Amino acid sequence: MNCLQQCVKTTQENAYAHHIQRLMVLGNFAMLAGINPKEVAEWYLIVYIDAYEWVELPNVMGMALFADGGIFASKPYAASGSYINKMSNYCKQCHYQVNQKQGDQACPLNYLYWNFLLKNKKKLSKNQRMSMIYRTLEKFTPERLKEIQTDSRKFLRQLAINEK
Repeated sequence: MNCLQQCVKTTQENAYAHHIQRLMVLGNFAMLAGINPKEVAEWYLIVYIDAYEWVELPNVMGMALFADGGIFASKPYAASGSYINKMSNYCKQCHYQVNQKQGDQACPLNYLYWNFLLKNKKKLSKNQRMSMIYRTLEKFTPERLKEIQTDSRKFLRQLAINEK
């Protein structure tokens, strides 16, 4: 994924990344992939020169990962590849196709986004700010829902990220 590669490269080279890179690329991916929030927060503190616990922990745990249950942010900052494409030029040189929603060439953020919503439906579907997206999700066929889950499991297994 070019977006992750570029954001990690920027972080490695500069010990710094822009807010969008931290929140909507790296944090979004970590949340959608189900990476342990404590490990992500620790990584942020280690790699960013401007990281201070009093700022980084609420931003990472609350905003980027929604790991505080909605105390800091009223809804998850979750996004598909479409958002990344609108906010950056990363998708232009990516191996994956941002306009594809399913299959091996689809941007993983697309199916990981919907998979995250499916996994967290009980907790998030009652959130007024999430109601429109859950109405969209209700229109998906059972076959599409299964493909989302299958593509997500396959991708996460390739990364050796354990699904919970």
